[in-house]
Amino acid sequence: MKNLIKIRLALFFSLTLLNVPGIAQNKKVAEPQYDLVILNGRVIDPETKLDAIRNIGISGGIIQEISENKITGKETIEAKGLVVSPGFIDTHWHGVDEYGVKIGLRDGVTSPLELEMGVYPVDGFYKEREGKSQANYGASVSHMAARIAILDKIDPKGSPLYGSSINESFNDGAKWNTNPYSPEETNLVVKGMEKELRQGGLGIGFAIGYFVKVGSPEVMAIANLANRYKSYITTHVRYLSQIPPSGYLGLEEMVAVAKLNNVPLLVHHVPSNCLGLTENCLDLIDEARSQGYKIAGEFYPYNFASSGFAADYLKPGFQERIGMEYSDIVYVKTGEKMTEELFNKYLKEDPSGTVIFYSMKEKDMMAALKRPGVFVGSDAMPLVASDGKPLTWDSPYGDGKGHPRAAGTHARLLKMVREQNAIPLMEAIAKLSFYQAQFLEDVVPDMKKRGRLQPGAIADITIFDFNTVQDNADWKEGMNSLPSTGIPYVVVNGTIVVKDSEVLKGVYPGQPIRNKILD
Repeated sequence: MKNLIKIRLALFFSLTLLNVPGIAQNKKVAEPQYDLVILNGRVIDPETKLDAIRNIGISGGIIQEISENKITGKETIEAKGLVVSPGFIDTHWHGVDEYGVKIGLRDGVTSPLELEMGVYPVDGFYKEREGKSQANYGASVSHMAARIAILDKIDPKGSPLYGSSINESFNDGAKWNTNPYSPEETNLVVKGMEKELRQGGLGIGFAIGYFVKVGSPEVMAIANLANRYKSYITTHVRYLSQIPPSGYLGLEEMVAVAKLNNVPLLVHHVPSNCLGLTENCLDLIDEARSQGYKIAGEFYPYNFASSGFAADYLKPGFQERIGMEYSDIVYVKTGEKMTEELFNKYLKEDPSGTVIFYSMKEKDMMAALKRPGVFVGSDAMPLVASDGKPLTWDSPYGDGKGHPRAAGTHARLLKMVREQNAIPLMEAIAKLSFYQAQFLEDVVPDMKKRGRLQPGAIADITIFDFNTVQDNADWKEGMNSLPSTGIPYVVVNGTIVVKDSEVLKGVYPGQPIRNKILD
């Protein structure tokens, strides 16, 4: 009888211990709670203004928890001493090839979007990247390429910069950049662009700085199309000049177009077009915003720009318009500084060839950096090999030729914040992520969950060391495509893509940033 009582008491205490809260919790903690956890990082969210040491739990590509609680996961990133921020969103990324995406990831870019020049056709762009992109991808519909395809009857092949198509059109008497306006041609261009919007194009890219003769009625008709599809327009405005007709005048035109058609407007690289009138242009944007219009400005933290030989603004007389000489222009393929003779030679041989030119003053770039709400767009051009051919994923860093902004824009901004105390770190991160998402979110619902670090947000995350982060790319030979350092981890849709400052090969978590397909 005594033995039976002892057995019953032992069983009772065993069952009781199993129900003690502390013991039950310890058993649960021992099991991984999430797919991925980021521990002990300085978590900064520009929307809620959170800036604190926190742990982040991620499952199914979504942030499930941000707290001080002890959490575990199948994978762990120890972020002690590092800043954990939303993944950087770039609204002005031309280098959408695999090498361009890779170098962008080293710079913290999780969503490189081609919104300025755009793509054409849209469906081909998205299909080409489906299941094969390491970062998120998306694009506007290209006004320029629609004109090339429709007026010159040349297939732009979906390439974001249309180099071969442009060269082909010049060989055959280009119409896309010389025909100003006719109702019949405009009607064809509008129909072509409407088809691409119905294929999920994000909005419309007006790069009319490259074909300034296009008629304003055509621009208005296409902006009206954007309104009908509840979309947006972006612009590289007419006129790279600080004397009339100036970049300021070009901006006035596009602000009026946006207001009259009630569409959001993104103005690319404001200092690049407005030059010495940059502050006046920023004031114009702010005035429109104060009236309730959704208009945003963009900049990159360099005082030299990049373009092609055939750009309208590099035609004779640019010295007075822009305030530079031929010797301020460098041909990317050869590294040569231009003379008038060399420039005209390459203009004939390679009209779409990429050049770098010194056109901006530091004070104007800094005015854009410091202006609240103005955000970063790198204008990342495709980097090319010494022979002018495309780079592959395995091409060594440093081999690529081109503007260093394709490799170092975002780290460069963070370094400027650290060394010059130009703006608060919270504002810098907003300029790299949140403001871009905020501009797009009414048009592209997917963006409501990006550019933020909050439970329920998509887990696009950039982790950097604020004490060491820096750009290493430079315009000098062999340095154009050196990767940024001080960004050891990048997460795309909950998957680690950069680990210990190395981009992981064969990891493709990138998702399409795309509107609903209507056809």
